[in-house]
Amino acid sequence: MGTPISISENARVALQNVGCKLNAYEVEALAHRLTERGYAIVPFGSEADVYVVNTCTVTGAGDADSRKAVRRARRRNPNAEIVATGCYAQRRPADLTEAGADLVVGNGQKAQLVELLEAHLAGAEPPAPSAMRPRTEQFLAIDGAVPQGRTRGSLQIQDGCDEHCTYCIIPTVRGHSASRPAAEVVAQAQRMVSAGYRELALTGVHTGRYGFDQGQPEALVELLEALEQIDGLERIRLNSIEPGYVNDALIDQAAASPAICRHFHVPLQSGDDHILKRMGRRYTRAYYAERIERIASRIPDCAIGADVMVGFPGETDAHFAQTRALLADLPLTYLHVFPFSQREGTPAERLPDHQDAAVKKERSQALIALSAAKRLAFHQRFVGRSLRVLAEGRSDPATGLQVGLSDNYVKVLFTGSAEPNEFVDVQIEQVREELTFGARR
Repeated sequence: MGTPISISENARVALQNVGCKLNAYEVEALAHRLTERGYAIVPFGSEADVYVVNTCTVTGAGDADSRKAVRRARRRNPNAEIVATGCYAQRRPADLTEAGADLVVGNGQKAQLVELLEAHLAGAEPPAPSAMRPRTEQFLAIDGAVPQGRTRGSLQIQDGCDEHCTYCIIPTVRGHSASRPAAEVVAQAQRMVSAGYRELALTGVHTGRYGFDQGQPEALVELLEALEQIDGLERIRLNSIEPGYVNDALIDQAAASPAICRHFHVPLQSGDDHILKRMGRRYTRAYYAERIERIASRIPDCAIGADVMVGFPGETDAHFAQTRALLADLPLTYLHVFPFSQREGTPAERLPDHQDAAVKKERSQALIALSAAKRLAFHQRFVGRSLRVLAEGRSDPATGLQVGLSDNYVKVLFTGSAEPNEFVDVQIEQVREELTFGARR
């Protein structure tokens, strides 16, 4: 590796996330690291000296969006250095080189991306695709406020997945499940709170598996207990937790805690037992329903979301009807709906009876409509009530109103002024499917 150099003093770097919340965390961590090295972070749509794209490959759309981001950066500044990293970079590095990337960094080298960039600029050869490891035990860290970052901070606690669902490519590109040491997580949380964050969202590929790779199945609840002791950390938000890991201890901890947000996201994928088995999902519709009902009964007004896949190979109209009926009956707040996307090398690719695009679209639209009705009904229960929201310190461009988020995942636009990261009480007066309106009390 040669002597690291910058393109120029105060070189401008623009970063783009494609995909999941973990990718978004990694982009913020890279922005923090680049700022420490003296780079200036600028919006991705502006002219920069370096563009970094953190790519996604969970679906074909993720692949396409990743290539588009690289091409967009190349058009914006033909002379810029363009770096592609992330899951699509891990899976298909040549695709991104063809799209215009100068340097492709795999997931296993992502923690060294800044050093690899500087070595590349100094003339060093980039890592060979064959040397790209899917995982490293080194986690990206954020020690303070992030330039152009979100008001609510994210905190990675885990990476990788060992589930191997038949449709999913992620274990191949993210590697085995690995938990971040609790002391490291708590220390980063303390530094982020000292920098001004008052809400942190715990993120990972499979956060419910936290501690299992170390033989500590109770580790997630213990981590939550430790984080609750941090002075100034007023909200802890759990990101997606797989159904088999939403145990009574976790639900009870969330129910008893004033800090853990009333918000669970529990992927379903299918509400039919036959399709769940074909997917390699390790639960039944009855088990899933019991977990969701328990959350709703133990945590009043809890927002509960679910991921749902439509058009899996072999999914008949009757199977889909089972899924829709289950979703309609359960106290879910919103749905993230995805059509099945064939991933090369997965067992699902070899299954018979793949669905037509038109069938996937029709089923997606039906569930999106159901999600909209459920979210609207959830919002309506708060009319005339007060919600405590964390203000983002920005105005909604359409209305000029202040923007905030409640602990139970309600977006609120409100009258009155508020500073970033200020908690305010808002009386809800009107609601729509996607947001609510109110006045600061």
